[in-house]
Amino acid sequence: MGRISDEDVARVRDATDLVSLVSETVVLKKKGRLFWGNCPFHGEKTPSFKIDPTTQLWHCFGCNRGGDAFGFVMEAENLEFPDAIRRLAERARIDIVEEGGGGIPAGRKERLVAVCETAAEFFHQQLTTSRTGGATEAREYLARRGFGSEVAKRWRLGYAASARDALVSHLTGAGFTREEMIEANVALADGPRTKDRFFGRIMFPITDLHGRTIAFGGRVVGTGEPKYLNSQETPIFHKSANLYALDRSRNNIVTSGTAVVVEGYTDVIALHEAGIDNAVATLGTALTERHVKLLGRFGRRVVYLFDGDEAGRRAALRAVEFLDWSITPEAGSGQIALDVALIPGGMDPADYVAAEGAEAMRAMIEGAQPLLRFAIDSRLEAHDLSRPEGRSAALADAAAVLTPVRDSLLGKDYMGYIAGRLQTDFTTVQRAVPAPRAQRSPGDSSQQVTPAVRPVAVRTVEQKAEMELARLAAISPRVRAGARDLLAEGAVADETAKRLLGAIIDAGAAVGDDLYAAVARSDKESAELVSGWLVDAREVEQVEYAFREVVARVKEFALGRLILIKKNELRELDPKHDPETYDRLFGEIAELQRAQQAVKAREAGSNDGEMEHT
Repeated sequence: MGRISDEDVARVRDATDLVSLVSETVVLKKKGRLFWGNCPFHGEKTPSFKIDPTTQLWHCFGCNRGGDAFGFVMEAENLEFPDAIRRLAERARIDIVEEGGGGIPAGRKERLVAVCETAAEFFHQQLTTSRTGGATEAREYLARRGFGSEVAKRWRLGYAASARDALVSHLTGAGFTREEMIEANVALADGPRTKDRFFGRIMFPITDLHGRTIAFGGRVVGTGEPKYLNSQETPIFHKSANLYALDRSRNNIVTSGTAVVVEGYTDVIALHEAGIDNAVATLGTALTERHVKLLGRFGRRVVYLFDGDEAGRRAALRAVEFLDWSITPEAGSGQIALDVALIPGGMDPADYVAAEGAEAMRAMIEGAQPLLRFAIDSRLEAHDLSRPEGRSAALADAAAVLTPVRDSLLGKDYMGYIAGRLQTDFTTVQRAVPAPRAQRSPGDSSQQVTPAVRPVAVRTVEQKAEMELARLAAISPRVRAGARDLLAEGAVADETAKRLLGAIIDAGAAVGDDLYAAVARSDKESAELVSGWLVDAREVEQVEYAFREVVARVKEFALGRLILIKKNELRELDPKHDPETYDRLFGEIAELQRAQQAVKAREAGSNDGEMEHT
């Protein structure tokens, strides 16, 4: 795609009202001249997200993010800046022409959407009213799957006739050009003639997030190859960026927090008709990183349902490629749980829900196990653990799964799990986990996730929380006593954050230039960071709220580190040979876990109280 001119960027910005944009996903309440709401980018119960309609800027005091309308869309939809411009241009119905690129104006995209919408109506009419043998056979097939006329109507199912020019003739009569039909991929050029791309197939319209038809999937009626035929990539359809039925499922994914991913259109329909309305399907591809990020906008858990046969099991094991840093607690608000369930008896989801019922399917989804655990167990079970050679091969095989999370608490926890299964020590497993390979090229999110997705140098969420603690202490002397207590307790682990906090606390109640000068006397490097924070700190009315939230996170992380250390010590003990030490460590872990839960509960209670007061 080409460069978007500054003039077009300005036109899109001027046409976008930030309050109206944010209100589409966030409940806002006006207080004075500002609008406030719960931040959509991190979990909170007390509003710390504000919008200034005068400047058309937003800021969250809880997670310290902010920006303009473009920045909001980039955060909300995981988009790069040019894509955010295109997204808002489409919303404002502004045509932007990209210089030197292959982009097309929004008006032309609307024409391609209109082609697909008209085709969907035509296919649906053919399925419901045609008396040809092919249409009758299509209806009979759907009826056998439990999809009667009402289901076909709800899902706009259709039938593409065997004649190779039925759709082309209809679209021509509706005023669409040959070029538009071909570009929308519903027709093909055959020399001077134009013929239908889909024929003799049951048609499943594929829609975007707004419910507009942008592509099709077609299942052959009777015998024939390929069994399923999907639209190719077009200017309005990208397989790695779309999921079947996401427009119908997204609100239910938000409500439940879980997205269920299956591999077939009929599986999705069967689950929805059974009341499991948070199901989506990939479009002839494996699940990609971009799909996971897309689903992560609406829920924090993705459950991949695989058929229970050997092919399904192999597909589940290939799904290990989806694992990256986002499954770890250190990912913070971006954490996504990737779980997997294998349907027993070799059935697919549609067959299983028909045979066993919706409650059995819900129980299976609820009981899905973490993909990481499934992958480790599967690799261990593939070896003879009764022989030293088998345990050695199993160690290498299972440890390789942990590469993308090797520096996280989750990764270390699973290192301990592998050590227990193989009756070895934690350090041996830790040494066996390979280092990440070089990262993929930037921006190439269409590829499937590989184990090499996170450079070790990137700060973890834990480190970011500790640096945020230092920033808040620099902005407001009122919170420095609390920061000093955390430092004294040893809750701060990052060396840079500890150095910064120490210098800021030693400065007493100094603010502004006085604080900078006081810190500079002891630590020039820290003073430069403090200087940047003070320049950016235009408002501090929510600093105490933000401080409480950050303190809770820092304490929770510190307790998590202690729990992990104690667990690793426990795993290396033999309870028969040293029962007293084993019991003592077990009790200490339980007490630490209770303390960690208490921190979470106090934070939740504090937020509830503030909400009631508000």
